[in-house]
Amino acid sequence: MTISNAWMKPALKSGAVLRGLMVSEMKTPFLGALLDSIGMDFAILDQEHGSYGPDMLASLMAGFRNGRCQPIVRVPEIRRDAFLTPLELGASGVLVPRVETAVQARAIVDFCHYPPSGSRGVSMSRAHTRFSRVTATEYLPQANAEILIGVQIETAAALDALDDILSVDGIDMAFIGPSDLSVSCGISPKLTSPEMAAHVDAILAACKRHGKIGALQTTDWETALSLVPKGLNLISATTDLAALQYGMTAALTALETAPRAD
Repeated sequence: MTISNAWMKPALKSGAVLRGLMVSEMKTPFLGALLDSIGMDFAILDQEHGSYGPDMLASLMAGFRNGRCQPIVRVPEIRRDAFLTPLELGASGVLVPRVETAVQARAIVDFCHYPPSGSRGVSMSRAHTRFSRVTATEYLPQANAEILIGVQIETAAALDALDDILSVDGIDMAFIGPSDLSVSCGISPKLTSPEMAAHVDAILAACKRHGKIGALQTTDWETALSLVPKGLNLISATTDLAALQYGMTAALTALETAPRAD
């Protein structure tokens, strides 16, 4: 049964490197089409730091339908409804901040997966099935297999429990958050700093041990590319705010010498 366009997870499993961005402020329903036009592979719609409630999330998600760019939703916290809403709206994946224990990782999988591997509530003929009539015995295993589940490794406690977290069946991806990790560990957020580089290497090595996908948020694209041979396969390469601010700053700087009208 094929009713989705969830190409991203199999591509990552095959070793492809996917590029996207974190979105927390843009609220146009044409976001998906815009990102498709420039070749982005995915967008992380941020409900942790962004102001996306259920209605706005539904509007944004509709714009990704039938496009290539895939929507991932960063949920605000680990609770049942935080996962159910984006999944019902058709998210290709979820990203969970501040995961620090295997107990939390198992709860995440439970909320995201239909029975028997989870407890996600069953409601058919909705946005996630493209409002098609589907057969539960065929659709539920397909949905469980397609959903991309990522956990953020962004605290010292998460580093200590790294192998326990990544050993949980159903967790697909470890997403490195340098900003929070640097604060938690009291180190520089720069990927090239010795302490951060060691932590990133340890996370990617753990991903390889457990057959998980390595992921990262950064604007240090040169260093990110150097990490691909170590197992980095998903790179969130900017944010909507950074792209707007840096783009406008570059334009204004280029025009600084323009003559001004009297």
